[in-house]
Amino acid sequence: MHPVFEAFRYPEFGPAYPFAYSTDRDGAPQEGASVCFAWDDRGLYVSAELEDSCLIQQNRADEQLHFETGDLFELFLKPLNDSYYWEMYATPYGNKTTLFFPRERAGMTVEQHLKDHSFQDLEISAEPISKGWKAQMFVPDSQLTALGAGWGDGTEWSVFCGRYNYNSEDLANPELSMAPPLSATNYHLTDEYALLKLSGTSG
Repeated sequence: MHPVFEAFRYPEFGPAYPFAYSTDRDGAPQEGASVCFAWDDRGLYVSAELEDSCLIQQNRADEQLHFETGDLFELFLKPLNDSYYWEMYATPYGNKTTLFFPRERAGMTVEQHLKDHSFQDLEISAEPISKGWKAQMFVPDSQLTALGAGWGDGTEWSVFCGRYNYNSEDLANPELSMAPPLSATNYHLTDEYALLKLSGTSG
């Protein structure tokens, strides 16, 4: 795997994401993260290392809105030339969630996002490391290509990684960080995601 990017917070580029979180600070987060990617003909591999002095996640079930209940790493993956995309979660305890955002999603409920074209075969693992935790994801190409997107040498996707980092059990004021930095602390600005181009020999 090759390093791709490290987490940042850049609220000076725009307003905070419209939750009740108002403590964004400019520049580097207090506790950083780095993300690496690799691929082969089976799918996409992601490894994230996250500094974290206090691991918090109150929900130990899969397919939940884990950002509401504790620490979380999020992967957003979108075909470069289409408008649908996926949001995938990994928690410090190895739980996972997939939300699917279709081309037309007006009126969809959270429950529909959780089940429509979600990754039933998404693989997640997580473990503590000396200064925090490490998450690994495997995203299978069989579901990435189910709606017509290509996979393999020369294909292009867009990608974004976000994080919720809580430091108290009352779940107040999480530190939100991201890679790449967006113009606002809004993880759904898909036009600003980074380019992920598959090239060279897979693996």
